[in-house]
Amino acid sequence: MSYINKHLARTLEQQHKRSVRGLFLKIEELNASCTQLRKRLEPETDIAIYKYAIDYVNQFVAHTSILNLKFITNTQNLEVLVLHALLLSYILENEDNQSLAYEEKLLKGYLQDTFTLNDHAKTLFINHREKMLSFIQNEGT
Repeated sequence: MSYINKHLARTLEQQHKRSVRGLFLKIEELNASCTQLRKRLEPETDIAIYKYAIDYVNQFVAHTSILNLKFITNTQNLEVLVLHALLLSYILENEDNQSLAYEEKLLKGYLQDTFTLNDHAKTLFINHREKMLSFIQNEGT
């Protein structure tokens, strides 16, 4: 009986490790997709206009910038992913360019995938959105 319990515990632990590893890889994949989307937007937008939004997001990105994600601790971090998507959302909302409809559709898909990763990702997005808008308003004055 003891052998069965140990075997079951080991099997469940390995399954959990694979699940967690898969979650981090999915976060990393979505962050890479957001980076590609941002690079698609750069020629059509003036990133300097979004300085305060970028400054807000960079407060939560360790040792680098959201514009230059390098470290695995950032690329596999759910909060960094949420903030990356928030920045892209803010940029697309403030651009009047109608030719960005495809990029908006891509971002909606990324957001939907992000919100399904974790129960609290959507709440995190909403809370950071409010804080970012307040930060931009305070910095802009």
